[in-house]
Amino acid sequence: MNCSRKNLLATTIIAGMAIMAPSLAMAQSQTSQNQQAQEEAAQVEEVVVTGTRIRRSEYSSSQPIQVITSEQAALEGLADTTEILQSSSAANNATQINNFFTGFVTTGGPGVNTISLRGLGEQRTLVLVNGRRVGPAGVRGTVGPTDLNTIPSSQIERVEILTDGASSIYGSDAVAGVINIITKTNQDGGNVEFYTNQPLEGGGEEYRVNGSFGKSFDRGYITAGADYYERKELLFGDRDYFQCPQEFNFLDENLTIRGDVIDPTTGTYKCTGTLNAILRTQQATAGIARAGDYIFSSSAVAGGGYTGCDIAGFHLVAGGTGACSITAQPTAVRRAATAEYPLHSDRYDSRTAISPVKRTSLSLFGGYDLTPNIEMFGELLYNKRESEQHSWRQLFPATSPMHTLNPFGGVCNGTSGIACHYTTPVALVNSDDKQEVEYWRGVGGFRGDFQFANRTWDWELAGQYSRSKGTYGGNFFYNDRVEAAAGLLAWFGEDLEGNAGAFRDDEFVAAGNCDLFILQTASACPTGGVNWYSQNLVENGQLTAEEEAFLLGYETGTTTYEHSYIEGVISGELFNLPAGPLGVALGFHVRKEEIDDNPGEQQRNGNLWGQTAAGRTTGSDTVKELFGELDIPLLRALPLANELTLNVSGRYSDYDSYGENSTYKVGLNWAITPEYRLRASYGTSFRAPALYELFLANQTSFLAQTNIDPCINYQDSSNDVLKANCLASGVPEEYGAAGASSALITTGGGAGILDPETAKSTSVGFIWTPSFTNLSIALDYWKIEINDQVAQFGAGNIVSGCLTSENFPNEALCQLFTRDLNPDSTRYLQILDVNDSYVNISQQMSEGLDLNVRYTKEFAAGDLTLNARASYILDWTQQTFGDAEASQLEGQIGNPELNGQASARFDRGDWTGFYSIDFVGETDNAPFFAVPGNTGTYLGQPVWYQRATPFYMSHNMSIRRRMDDVTIQLGIRNIFDENPPLVSAQSGSSRIGNTPLASQYDWQGRSATFTVSYSF
Repeated sequence: MNCSRKNLLATTIIAGMAIMAPSLAMAQSQTSQNQQAQEEAAQVEEVVVTGTRIRRSEYSSSQPIQVITSEQAALEGLADTTEILQSSSAANNATQINNFFTGFVTTGGPGVNTISLRGLGEQRTLVLVNGRRVGPAGVRGTVGPTDLNTIPSSQIERVEILTDGASSIYGSDAVAGVINIITKTNQDGGNVEFYTNQPLEGGGEEYRVNGSFGKSFDRGYITAGADYYERKELLFGDRDYFQCPQEFNFLDENLTIRGDVIDPTTGTYKCTGTLNAILRTQQATAGIARAGDYIFSSSAVAGGGYTGCDIAGFHLVAGGTGACSITAQPTAVRRAATAEYPLHSDRYDSRTAISPVKRTSLSLFGGYDLTPNIEMFGELLYNKRESEQHSWRQLFPATSPMHTLNPFGGVCNGTSGIACHYTTPVALVNSDDKQEVEYWRGVGGFRGDFQFANRTWDWELAGQYSRSKGTYGGNFFYNDRVEAAAGLLAWFGEDLEGNAGAFRDDEFVAAGNCDLFILQTASACPTGGVNWYSQNLVENGQLTAEEEAFLLGYETGTTTYEHSYIEGVISGELFNLPAGPLGVALGFHVRKEEIDDNPGEQQRNGNLWGQTAAGRTTGSDTVKELFGELDIPLLRALPLANELTLNVSGRYSDYDSYGENSTYKVGLNWAITPEYRLRASYGTSFRAPALYELFLANQTSFLAQTNIDPCINYQDSSNDVLKANCLASGVPEEYGAAGASSALITTGGGAGILDPETAKSTSVGFIWTPSFTNLSIALDYWKIEINDQVAQFGAGNIVSGCLTSENFPNEALCQLFTRDLNPDSTRYLQILDVNDSYVNISQQMSEGLDLNVRYTKEFAAGDLTLNARASYILDWTQQTFGDAEASQLEGQIGNPELNGQASARFDRGDWTGFYSIDFVGETDNAPFFAVPGNTGTYLGQPVWYQRATPFYMSHNMSIRRRMDDVTIQLGIRNIFDENPPLVSAQSGSSRIGNTPLASQYDWQGRSATFTVSYSF
């Protein structure tokens, strides 16, 4: 046996039979016609395809498989593994995590790129490289899914996407499907390539330089490769649909007449992104009016403004109490005030929309025949990712009325009417984050074959080790220093933990506007204290050098994730049945995973102002597994049964973290005739809790009382159970939580509590390959049901679930939060904390249809190839509680029911022309609101919202010429410069600028691609 030649044949066979036509190849008849046919069949090497462990000389499967080749991806102008995978129809029905998610919390940390088949979650899609698991990579305590950054696209030969559950074959995580990335491991000669993608409007440019060299010899092969990829930053200011986020309201149901406020400074619709550049005053003494939001104004005079509540230099534009209330004014006044309200800053144009990233990869593949029947092989990969994100954040410390620089402060005297307000400046300040992740992966093993009972058996024993080491850093504000310089805790008489004590007003003023009692990381404040009311700070985000050195810090954390396993498998034929040989595969798998996330010192100590605190996350888990598979031929060469094969597989798993479980799968492959084939499968899958779900150290964040407490103004509720339970909790009617502090939200792992998720998957497919033309059509129905899904309730769901339960106060959710019932406390009746850790709670179900079509035709002028693939979601629901109403997910913005791609390719000699269309169906959030529809009220006026997106298409083309040693390709992506859709601020969808945060749309606009390669 020459193993290197065998691998080469395997690649050739699968690529030739399956390119973009998943499971469409007709099975060859094994009935012996003559000796010559037997000799020809003997020359065909057996291969293993994704979804099975049994080698076959035929590519016919009971499971649906999509195949994407590197050549097709190149013709589409794609050079990034993430874009190649996320554009597949099996993934594009849901928003995927990529470099567009700047500033959002993602599993795996900032800069991570993941893949989620069917939208069921990236942790429920198993990613393989050459049939073997890929170890996770990333930063922070939630590393778990595969980071596609670690797989350079230049090394990909093809991708096989199994769109069905497969835990009985591959183990945990193969719930929604399996992605098997096959690399270019057997090369004879060298190749260098340069690629670039240049958006015509600038920003987000891509560059890739890669090279490889390989040598095949009598007893083996070796291939080495290097790849460098860089993507430049795309800023909000680079595209007009990111700039100036607006309300995008309309005055008519046809959405033709805009209802937005006009900004008097620009004469156009007002930008309404993020509040900044104000001083918010709040009453510190009962009976004192004027509390509200003020802007700096040189023309403001005492007693002026919309309500007569301006003071010299400050103009009231929102809020206000009593006679000062802006909200109580007529609509015209409210609109005028809103027009002046600073809800945007031009500094947001310098915020990152698409994160810049640099990736360097080195690889080595090799194999050597120790004997004619035993091969030693190995794979090595080193990958380094450098990514960063630039943004702005709000700085809004509540400051003491006694701060000597507070223009709204002063001696508190409610009877004399002297102003006494604690004041909160709201300013935009710079916020930057950086990540560097180094990833090592090594595979080594032996494989071969032997004869037993006159039959050939194949075996493989291999081990893998991967290690991700990530470093992450960012700037922050010291919490103790901000609070010490703000002085509000001194005025309340509280410490940093909110514990009541002695009032420290006099000491705060005497120390120069500094609360030394709570200052922990410094010995003093800047001279005279921090001027929180400086116009340069409030409007421009600029601190003095002394203030910046005191308040700001930068620290880094490190995350290490190790993933190792050893696996052995043997496969062959046991004996012959009337319809053919009985195939079998048996194997074992032992795997260990370890995580160690160590945040910076200040984050561990909870001393980051306005950011989450995080402890050190460490833990490990080990699994031992046995698996087996049978391929049973039932009928062959009979009327209406050209072939009928039953495939059965099973797996037993034993985890240290929770114990044992088993899975199985049954598949039927029925070739009615050589033209018509039916396939069906039913099986169970599972997902073991990820290490972060088990061992995540407590992380804390904050949520406003209004976001979590249903007892606020509960007298207006129509829920009688809620009213009774709030009253029984000691909360009076008309409780409004005025001036309430945010609740502390704690998230942690569920080690010792969590069970594995379980799933059932069903698929039924029909395949037609007519003999009269080169056409292949596959239509597959699929359904996946997940139970005991590991998730978080959500803080609001926990509190609401308790207070709306008929079982109150014995409902289990009621034990997960605390309400302050001490009448003497400054936080009386407020929710103090909520434990929102990982638990087995929810269920999820998705079902739909996949269509794959391929047609080829030879003409005198050249060869034509047409491909089309599409996915349609029939139903997709998620249920948080066992007795709660299921939420409908399909059809929402970001979850289109329909998506797909159609392409045409024409080859003539050295020339290839390519044209493709990516399409996404319309979506609409209006039906999913509590009161379905797209109407509302804005500043006292009825308005209509844009809560839907239209059918979206993007056209691409390329032309390629292959010469002796050089290949050149030019292409245009998004030929017609189709912009992403625009939606209202009240659309119910997260937005980037005025566009929905949905990965299905092209954010870059029209771009030109160029590729040149040289082979030697």
